[in-house]
Amino acid sequence: MIAEKLSKVDKIPGEIVEIVQESVINTFTSICGGTPECVQQEDESGPLNGIIGNIAVFNADHTFSLMIAIPKATALKISDAFLGMELPFESHDMGDLIAEIANILAGEVAANIEKVGFRGQSSLPTATRGSDLTLFMPNKPPSAKMKFSSDCGDFMLNMALSESR
Repeated sequence: MIAEKLSKVDKIPGEIVEIVQESVINTFTSICGGTPECVQQEDESGPLNGIIGNIAVFNADHTFSLMIAIPKATALKISDAFLGMELPFESHDMGDLIAEIANILAGEVAANIEKVGFRGQSSLPTATRGSDLTLFMPNKPPSAKMKFSSDCGDFMLNMALSESR
């Protein structure tokens, strides 16, 4: 059973990382048009000037927390691709858009992760906008970081695994 396997890991299993990566690619292909590419992060990213979409896919045993970190320039291009118009970055609508994209991604992840036996649902999404934002997870849970390059620009995804409480 996947729940038993996940309780004993110190890193997220590769098959789950691949499923999440494919879900990100599918979601952002439908938004931006071209197929995003997962690229190597040369070094640890510094603070972000942009917006972060936060959401979790969870069940009674485990939670996968997903944070999509989107630089300001990429967020503006995403809004244009998704809506056909560029939203003002500081608007509530931009926060709603990024939260909705996090929600779409979580739905894709939840559907695809069932293939390995993880039945979960998604939480409500949130968005955080600002400058000098740093992504980190307290208590150092098993995590995976991915960077993507898309037609709308670069963005990152951080994923962490924790026991549900």
